[in-house]
Amino acid sequence: MRHLVPVVAIALLSVGAAGAKNSIKTDFNPKAEFERYKTWAWSPDVDQPQYGVLHDPRMRERVQNALAKRLKTAGLRPAEGNEKPDLLVSYKGDVGEGQRVTTSNGAVSHGVSPEYATIEFQEQHATIVVDLVDNQTSSLAWRLYVDQAIGGPNDPPDKLAKALDKGFAQYPPSPSERKRKARELEK
Repeated sequence: MRHLVPVVAIALLSVGAAGAKNSIKTDFNPKAEFERYKTWAWSPDVDQPQYGVLHDPRMRERVQNALAKRLKTAGLRPAEGNEKPDLLVSYKGDVGEGQRVTTSNGAVSHGVSPEYATIEFQEQHATIVVDLVDNQTSSLAWRLYVDQAIGGPNDPPDKLAKALDKGFAQYPPSPSERKRKARELEK
């Protein structure tokens, strides 16, 4: 799993094809004590060597900044100094090849020949998984899956932000959701 590339970094660099199937899902441990979680820190494995676009330290910084903003919005703050964090945060990703896509960049209307106004790109299907792990019990508390098509010039630049916002809007799960999930797991 260490060789995976988060969609976050790729989405920050590029844009995706319209019409692709995208999904944002969350999962959680119904026994997690969400009320207790106030602080977070990066999991030690975040500093492991990265591949692809995350080989660049600037891209890892962008990924972490995007996630830190959503954690703050979710009511969590970074642990300070020697303070033991309630949650450890990690992220992993994967990029799969999609299909070759051709699109116009709109230059035809400006008198540019169509062969120079056409852009070809490789659409990619990318996934990021964000884990919030209870630092006291070392068990997964909450997980976000973001699965998107990326890689083309027609994708809005805020696509990643919207996906993360939609996922983190489900943190923490409501007490009724936790009860429902606990009943499901008992079956």
